[in-house]
Amino acid sequence: MNNTCMILLAHGSKNPQWAAPFRKLTADLRADLGDEAVYLCFMENTAPNLMEVAREIMQTGVRKYRLLPMFMAKGAHFYEDIPAEMAKVKAAFPDMEGELLEPIGLNPLFFELMGKVIKSL
Repeated sequence: MNNTCMILLAHGSKNPQWAAPFRKLTADLRADLGDEAVYLCFMENTAPNLMEVAREIMQTGVRKYRLLPMFMAKGAHFYEDIPAEMAKVKAAFPDMEGELLEPIGLNPLFFELMGKVIKSL
């Protein structure tokens, strides 16, 4: 068992089809890294949310998570909503430690990949 897992955090949508690419990415990563290594949650309109995933993780014995926002940039969700949700998780599960990572869109590798995709079109 790994001591730390990754949680991918996507925005969420009222359209259920919207989540399909995130669910596929999570399934692909789990196939490579293991079921307890990667989880997926959403900010709003789509289940599960961070608290629901935290409950699931607690049952595995993992007590550390790294939260990766699947966002292009930092906005109100990053500065306000995500820290508030992480604080709720910490209050519910004091033994669980969370680390908020930079949004994926700010990662230089992701930025480079977007440029390559755009240039290829």
